[in-house]
Amino acid sequence: MRTRRALPAVTTAALLLAAAASPAAGLPSDPEQLEVTLLATTDVHGHVYDWDYFRNQPFPDASASRPDSLGLTRLATAVAQVRAEKGEESVVLVDNGDAIQGTPLTYYYGMGAGRQAVLDDDMTHPMAAAFNYLDYDVQTVGNHEYNYGLDLLSAYEEDLDFPLLGANVLEAGTEDPYHQPYELIERTIDGEQVTIGVIGMVTPGVRIWDKQYVDGVLEFQDMLTAAERWVPVVDDLADVVVVIAHTGDGTVPDAAYDRAALHEDVTGNIARQVPGIDVIVAGHSHQNVPERVFTNTAGEQVLMTQPNFWARSVTETTLNLVPDADGGWQVDWSEGNAPTAVPHTGLEHAEDPGLSALLAPEHATTVDYVNTPVAESVTELPASTSRYEDTAIIDFINHVQQTTVEAALTADQRSARTVISQASPFSRTAVFPQGEVTIRDIAGLYIYENTLRAVELTGAQLRDYLEYSARYFNQVEEGAPFDPETGTNAVYDDRPEGVPDYNYDAISGLDYHIDISQPVGERIGGLSYPDGTPVGDDDLFVLAVNNYRQSGGGAFPHVAQAPVVYDEQQEIRQLLIEWAQERGVIDPSEFFVENWRLVTEPVAAPEPVEPPAEEPVEVPVDDPTTPQPPTDSTAQPGTGATTPPAGGAGEGRLPSTGAPVTALAGLAVLAVLAGAAALVQRRRMDSSA
Repeated sequence: MRTRRALPAVTTAALLLAAAASPAAGLPSDPEQLEVTLLATTDVHGHVYDWDYFRNQPFPDASASRPDSLGLTRLATAVAQVRAEKGEESVVLVDNGDAIQGTPLTYYYGMGAGRQAVLDDDMTHPMAAAFNYLDYDVQTVGNHEYNYGLDLLSAYEEDLDFPLLGANVLEAGTEDPYHQPYELIERTIDGEQVTIGVIGMVTPGVRIWDKQYVDGVLEFQDMLTAAERWVPVVDDLADVVVVIAHTGDGTVPDAAYDRAALHEDVTGNIARQVPGIDVIVAGHSHQNVPERVFTNTAGEQVLMTQPNFWARSVTETTLNLVPDADGGWQVDWSEGNAPTAVPHTGLEHAEDPGLSALLAPEHATTVDYVNTPVAESVTELPASTSRYEDTAIIDFINHVQQTTVEAALTADQRSARTVISQASPFSRTAVFPQGEVTIRDIAGLYIYENTLRAVELTGAQLRDYLEYSARYFNQVEEGAPFDPETGTNAVYDDRPEGVPDYNYDAISGLDYHIDISQPVGERIGGLSYPDGTPVGDDDLFVLAVNNYRQSGGGAFPHVAQAPVVYDEQQEIRQLLIEWAQERGVIDPSEFFVENWRLVTEPVAAPEPVEPPAEEPVEVPVDDPTTPQPPTDSTAQPGTGATTPPAGGAGEGRLPSTGAPVTALAGLAVLAVLAGAAALVQRRRMDSSA
């Protein structure tokens, strides 16, 4: 029997008070029936406190226009109340992963200055301390548990007072689980012994997203295959079988399920195809689905529950147990007794003062860190429209990435290649205010702990890449206005919840437009160098890219297979911070070039224009004052680093007001071409570099 740990004082007090008020709490109404309560959280992502580190204030409460209160400090109150009502022995508390990444708090102690203290065991990882305080029974690994490397994950696991599960995570080349595959939780309820078996699994996308840490060390098995292996084992040992699977519902039909594809979201497939499961806790997809019932291939019913993310809710699943033929217990699915699941939200509960006090020093350290000033911005730079128009704040990311890669490449690597960069609009609320910019502002813009890499792509591959990115937009009628509220996050069979903002990439270093009146795959037009030279299929580029995208995150074409020419494990957020600190000023004139735009009707390609004929001028051949032709090769089409005249790349760009977009007028095209001689220098590595 598993030994229970002592509850924290504040929780114990709550239990005693509730027990005094309700002496019969936890006793079944029928001696032939027992009640087990399963409490579950998922995708907490470091949210211990109801505090938005990026805005330096609590999350909006019920009085705000967008009610939202969250964090383990609030859920701790809900958990204590349920335990007091139901009796501690009848309550099992589980977490479905993605716990140690997601806020500046987890960054500071996972990759920042506090990391070494955790690795050296000089302190308990803050998230382990929080989960231990709530007295969890078990947790599974989420994909983000691997973001900081296996050494940090191991240190976190050692700090936990309960098992960390991962049945489908195998030591490379073996069938041996790297993590504990399951846990048997023994409880005494009304004098009866009950065993709750819990199996934990994680989406196999970790092999892609954190390849730098797990490649050659760990293998991630298909989750359906792992469930088929472990559910019968646990079913033989337990009265109740619970699967906590860090994976979303999924859309792949059972008949079309391909185990070799290592699908990302498979909760429904597991629930339907693997008999023996009573409850499955879903996660990963950040959906709020308190209760859903499946029927499996044996005709058994299975309850699925998915709590809301960021500790916005804990779900309470009530299981009524009746004796089975083998002298044990089984879940009762009869009318009136079938399992039910309900959410308890952070909005409904006050913060637990004990947990609030427990991590107050770490919280204060994090607040001080994120509020450290790094630079002054000459103007406000918002990200609110970055998903549908070129903005300076995204160009800031691209500029730092591009210049970092350029500086690191050798002359041979730069030869005949143009360095470009990609960035995604991770946040719609990020902004650099005019004046003081802090680490908090930069962290609010770049919310992930990605590292910088660079790969080599051809012009043809780059076009495929951009076409894939452009599927983010919904198609509109030709000439129709663009509505930002409905124009993005297009839905597809492989993205039933819509393409997320982080799967749209904007490229800097080249000019192009996206015609969203055209079908997916036929939207990119005008792809050219800054001097107007069209990009050729065989042209070579070095693309500065984050490790998530380069490893295959988002399934962009070519990039995961492309030759890697730069990978110094530099964290992109830190590069942004250091760039700002070194200069002390963030001035968009240093990096902002409007090089892409949305259109809703075809843009005519400019016709070649012959230069006007000039009357010959007779000049004495021996006159030393005779002007000579320019010899600067950087001004030649296709070989130079030039920039278009002011407004050239941005003319005709889609306005954010929803007005229709029109093609450039013929006179404007002629004006741009006629002004080619006035092009100013713009970054592009030429063949002589």
